[in-house]
Amino acid sequence: MRILFFFFGLIQAAAFAQPPTKPILLKSKNQWVDSNLDKDGWKYFQDQYTNESTLSEGDEEHSFVPSLLQSGKDLFSSLTGFSFSIRRFRMKGLNNRYFSQSIHEISMNQLSDGNIPWANWGGLNEVTSNNQYATGLKDNEYQFGGLGNSVFMQLNASKLFPQTTVTLNLSNRNYHQRFAFTKVWTENKYGWSFATSIAFKQGLAGQFKANAFNGFSYFLSVDKSLKNHLFSLVLLGNKQANTRTAAVTEEMVSLTGTKQYQPGWGFQSNHIRNANWQFNHHPMLLLSHEYNLHEKIKQVSTLLLSTGEKFNTALDWYNSADPRPDYYRYLPSFLKDSLLSQNLLSHLQLNPTQLQINWDHMYWINQNSTPDKRARYLLEERVEQSKKIVLNTRYRIQLSDHLLLSFQGQFRTERYTYFKRINDLLGAAYSINWNQFAEDNLPGNTAIQNDLNHPNQILRVGDVFGYHYQMNLRQWLMMSQAIYTLPKFDFNAAIEYTATSYQRVGKYRNGVFPQNSYGASIPNYFSNYQIKMGVTYKLNGRNYFYFRTAYLTKPPLVNDLYISPRISSLIQADMVNEATFMNELGYVLNAPSLKITANAYWVRTYHAMDVMSFYHDGYQNLVNYALSNIGTKMMGLELSMAYTMPGGLTFSAAMNAGKYIYQRRPNYSVMADNEPYISEKGVLYIDQFPITGLPQLALYSGLAYRSNGNIFLNLSGSFMANQWLSFNPIRRTYDAAQNLPANIDAQLITQPSALPNALIVDFSAGYSCRIKKFRDGSGYYLQFFLGVNNVLNQSIKTGGFEQLRFDTPGGDVNKFPNKYYYSPGTLYSLSIKCKL
Repeated sequence: MRILFFFFGLIQAAAFAQPPTKPILLKSKNQWVDSNLDKDGWKYFQDQYTNESTLSEGDEEHSFVPSLLQSGKDLFSSLTGFSFSIRRFRMKGLNNRYFSQSIHEISMNQLSDGNIPWANWGGLNEVTSNNQYATGLKDNEYQFGGLGNSVFMQLNASKLFPQTTVTLNLSNRNYHQRFAFTKVWTENKYGWSFATSIAFKQGLAGQFKANAFNGFSYFLSVDKSLKNHLFSLVLLGNKQANTRTAAVTEEMVSLTGTKQYQPGWGFQSNHIRNANWQFNHHPMLLLSHEYNLHEKIKQVSTLLLSTGEKFNTALDWYNSADPRPDYYRYLPSFLKDSLLSQNLLSHLQLNPTQLQINWDHMYWINQNSTPDKRARYLLEERVEQSKKIVLNTRYRIQLSDHLLLSFQGQFRTERYTYFKRINDLLGAAYSINWNQFAEDNLPGNTAIQNDLNHPNQILRVGDVFGYHYQMNLRQWLMMSQAIYTLPKFDFNAAIEYTATSYQRVGKYRNGVFPQNSYGASIPNYFSNYQIKMGVTYKLNGRNYFYFRTAYLTKPPLVNDLYISPRISSLIQADMVNEATFMNELGYVLNAPSLKITANAYWVRTYHAMDVMSFYHDGYQNLVNYALSNIGTKMMGLELSMAYTMPGGLTFSAAMNAGKYIYQRRPNYSVMADNEPYISEKGVLYIDQFPITGLPQLALYSGLAYRSNGNIFLNLSGSFMANQWLSFNPIRRTYDAAQNLPANIDAQLITQPSALPNALIVDFSAGYSCRIKKFRDGSGYYLQFFLGVNNVLNQSIKTGGFEQLRFDTPGGDVNKFPNKYYYSPGTLYSLSIKCKL
């Protein structure tokens, strides 16, 4: 570590000894392209880099070679970002917390789970496309950045492209119609700038029967320029409600004859009703101030205020049969008698409505099972409410022509409140706030009470029940970075320190954990740092070679630290920081007709944690598998190229070939929700096991044509392989292997479950035209864009998981078969935009 800190200081010190040299000033042209076109593959045909060299060969030896600039996506991301998403591709095999998204220099990554809540600003495509990107460990002006990639969004009205646009989208995706209006005014003579955008989305049914989507997005930005100051206000949000799809077994596909089968809906009084809804609304207010203290010193400060709620709906039941139509006990495969199995198969095929939720039956049970109509079934909401306050300040100092320094300080506090809420009693009169899984502990025992402070609480629609707790998360951040530019070399280094605290506040005194479930828990504190550095050799204005390295630690995610925060404040025993080491080595060729990028990467992580909660047949209870000491290794090569041929043709290709594996054997412990002790401990036998959930080999190729008449055509294909399903930890324990029958090979239950390879063909076309021209040269324009994904209409397996059930006595991995997500076939999106 001393060497790393010494190198960081050396960059800054060397600048003062370097005589000033005036760099070549490059002419940069801002290019504005519709974000919808970017999403579907149009935008990558604009130049990826702005630094075309004008040096002659004789001047290169003694001249200042310009740095590698990149304001848009890198070539690899531009080519593959949308095409590979069907198989949940992630760059370098990294999980979500290693990618970064910021708005006005405030990170959007949540402290709770590390995820980026893209849905919070979904639908605002016309304004949220004003981004800058940094891929991998590349330096950037704003923050330390992420290991995967970093996106920096600027929504100031004065920095958005002036426009008046009306957009209509028609598609057969999650939503079927989208209407948007966007207006951005230029700055007036009083220094005011304004921008606004609204969008509506809606959809009903489509490829998946019973699906629905409704959304309303809004945006307002106001800027005031005053001498060396710029004051900004931004308000944005997205209120969205949509149904969710579920993974299904191959048996259900065979029974129904379609890969679009979904078990989460059924008929109620002959009308379709879906049980699985998702709601999200988190409006954000940002107040920013930019101050040019000096021609070389700039200060940027932003305050973020956000509050909102999201929830998922799901069925819950008490002392009644499982209402899910795909429950394994209701299927032919569960019956051992072949005749009974065949009879059930024939019956289900003749009565397909039995493979959907029977809403009318649940209403009948609720109204007739007890005299007082206590609920046997109900529809619940699993709610997460959040409040966030973030204050960020950054100083940018151009210390010399060669040295750029930046310093950042940030404080953030996030408060999350979790509980369940009754959405619908399904015809019943009331329910009781009891823990049904603890009912068998002892007759009359207080363990059945979800809240001992309010025992036997009667519940109505809208009441909170089950669990109720709050997470208070705080973080202080300090960061410094330096970018040092020489005629032939560029150096960069950055260091960041964070102090993070977690604290659980229980609103219920749980009957199983009365001593450590109610009130504020002891806070947990974590100190972490990140450091990265890189060097780029500029052979000339077209050829660049670079090496970058980083070492960082992160606190465990709060959702992985607490074993079962729903009912107690107990945490994992091995409470350590997660550590990551990464190297990348690459080459960039940026010629007028040929662009090539090559990037080799190597990533190691140590001491990661995870908690998996699910129903365990053996314990007959909800259990929590707490995993610790998880290690991974990701290594691979990213290649991309785009060659522009005479006549408007461009051929492009990209490849990611990686090997992502778990290293060492993580520890696990099992705690049931109705038992105040650890029931089981051990290690998982997953050393050298492939990391699941994403393809490790992905190939892309495309051929595009662009004419002078503003016509654009693109045909591309993507191939993805080496992908495995999320694994069941029960099958990878010592006990599972030792208790197998003698005729069962342990390799059969431990080997990973693979997804078949997939080849996807996409097509897109665009056309733009001027419909009216004014004397000043301006005009009205129409843009058309059509994107067709999966042209071959394949219903491929896009992902899935091993069921968290295992036939321990028999060792039969097919008793609880894998569940898969299927693509809905060919999807299209037609965008019509009028620019006024």
